[in-house]
Amino acid sequence: MPRTWFLPVDFTFTADGPLRLGMVIPHWSQPATVLAEVGSGDTNAIALPATKTIVETNRSFNRSKSRSASVGLWAKFEGLASASASTDAGESRSIDYSATDHEIRFFANPLMPDTVTAIANLPTVRAQIDSGMFGKRPVYIVTGLRIATSSFTVTEENSSNFGVEAEGSGPPSGTVPVEVGSKVKHESEKSATDSYDTAPGIVFAYRLDVIWTQRAGVETSLFTHKSAFLTGKGGEKEMPLVLVDATKDEIADDLEEEAEYESVEIEQDEMCIYTLSKP
Repeated sequence: MPRTWFLPVDFTFTADGPLRLGMVIPHWSQPATVLAEVGSGDTNAIALPATKTIVETNRSFNRSKSRSASVGLWAKFEGLASASASTDAGESRSIDYSATDHEIRFFANPLMPDTVTAIANLPTVRAQIDSGMFGKRPVYIVTGLRIATSSFTVTEENSSNFGVEAEGSGPPSGTVPVEVGSKVKHESEKSATDSYDTAPGIVFAYRLDVIWTQRAGVETSLFTHKSAFLTGKGGEKEMPLVLVDATKDEIADDLEEEAEYESVEIEQDEMCIYTLSKP
């Protein structure tokens, strides 16, 4: 399973801003909505793993999306006359991020069961878990950051094309025993390019772990610490917690929030997920 990175909708989060390791958010697409920041303030009694940092030099990324549609038409006319027409239309969007060094911060060790239980029992986090319409809701905790150490250029190109091709044939007047035909073709293409430079030290992408309450009757081997429980109302025990990487498959199981997104595999062992910009 490739490591999954989530790209924010814009590059406004700085390395010392609200998007930090240990921050708990209600949904993977809402990094600006903070439920709790573990390790600071009232939550500093919850122990987090040590932080590790590595640097990847001269990293660049590209993400692209294309869509096309082709329609063929055929019509029969009087006698032997016939006509056919086809249309082809498409659009594409490509975003390039120029090369820069990336500082990657992440937890050196996985979160332990006691830590997961303590996070889930924080009042704001527990309220989010209990607010689901379809059962218990998941919550997400930031476990990795990819920080661009210097400014980089974002170049966005949008293009569209439209083509029509028509062909007609039929017996000519007179006694010529062959069929003659004609073809008409029209094509048009439009493109627009926009680019800007980011500030240095912004968060390029983030990684998440997702905390689920295990569904009744569903067996899983993804979380081995079966001793971790939520404490329910009145002290009753609930189903055990499940802690897994937030991947494409995991976010697809989150039924409470709708978010249109695309995914792109940037390397054999890494994938980026990003929300689609609203018009």
